[in-house]
Amino acid sequence: MNNYLVTYEDALEMVKEFKNFNYSMKEREIRGYKVVTFEYFLCNYEKFINPLIKRPEVHGLDMRGVTFVFNKDGSLFKRFFMLKKFFNLDQVESTQYYLIKDKKIRSVTDKADGSLVAFMYLPDESIFCKTIAGFDNDQSIAGMDIFEKDTNINFTVKALLFAGYTPLFEYVSYNNRIVLKYNKADLILIGYRNNNTGQYIPGYRENNFECSVTEYFTDVTLDELIEKAKVEEDKEGWVVEFDDTEMIKIKTEWYFNLHGIRTENVFREDWVIQNYLDGKLDDILAQLDNEVDFDAIKFIDRCVFAVDAYMQIINNAVESFINKYENEFKSKWHYFAKFNCREPFFGLAVYAIQEPEKYNKRKAVFIKNKTKKLKLARLFVDEWAGDLNNDIKKWEG
Repeated sequence: MNNYLVTYEDALEMVKEFKNFNYSMKEREIRGYKVVTFEYFLCNYEKFINPLIKRPEVHGLDMRGVTFVFNKDGSLFKRFFMLKKFFNLDQVESTQYYLIKDKKIRSVTDKADGSLVAFMYLPDESIFCKTIAGFDNDQSIAGMDIFEKDTNINFTVKALLFAGYTPLFEYVSYNNRIVLKYNKADLILIGYRNNNTGQYIPGYRENNFECSVTEYFTDVTLDELIEKAKVEEDKEGWVVEFDDTEMIKIKTEWYFNLHGIRTENVFREDWVIQNYLDGKLDDILAQLDNEVDFDAIKFIDRCVFAVDAYMQIINNAVESFINKYENEFKSKWHYFAKFNCREPFFGLAVYAIQEPEKYNKRKAVFIKNKTKKLKLARLFVDEWAGDLNNDIKKWEG
């Protein structure tokens, strides 16, 4: 992968290219300063590595969480990176075992079981905390609370921030656990990004801080780690960093068994659709063999195609609503709603117009609700895995 670093202008271009769907943006004001953050949703590998066909140097691997803070005069103050997208072993072309098996491993860090939070600051040096999803959710609020009360965390964050880095922590707690149990709320330093060069530095390499850091180990081969993943329990997996700075994920068999992967679930339309919309298919597909599990992969692809096709129908309808609202009704909400409220997907159009940052998530919930039962999910896939010109009245909200 090239050394490209995403710019604000390029991020806006990607959002425009994908009509605020696969790539989207959120803008808000904090203490009088404009803050814009970007996110990706249901991107396949090609959309990551070549989102703008005419600009092959651009990639979208940093689009999940990258944040731009502006001065009050509108000029750019800072760009803050979160974690770059990286993939499971054997998930994509660049992480196939035969390509990386002889690489030297620099380190292996524990994949903590929580929520990624980052700290950033404004031109007046006020510090704020955010997750990939936003600024005011439970995790970011809890992270900020720990920052304000814990002197070691406070020192770590400030030292890294004002040295030009974005500090990245995993917020863990008993209530926030995905798989594992934690006795108290804590911030675990997993690493930090250089905001000028994009370089990622694992947290364990910095010995001057007293905060918790991610567990790590060295002196292991890829083959040894693969074998370790077969027997390790109470562990989600690890992040592997090679000497050339490439990173991959390896998940444990225990984790996959806990979530029902590699079972008959992969042939349930409802289960596949729910996991796809939750962004968890990466883990599932990474465990399937292209030859042995060909039937499962084909089944999953069919379900994904159906969801994508239906989402495109929704997007087209919503885009038509937006054009009508802005042009025909001159952005006069009362008249627009009066004459369109009974049309299919009007409820989603409301989000797209009034709260666009929530549109993709509401769209996902909309489809989840229609496919949460197996019989409905099968009907949905049969209906949408083929012709895109089906009768949308059957699936309108």
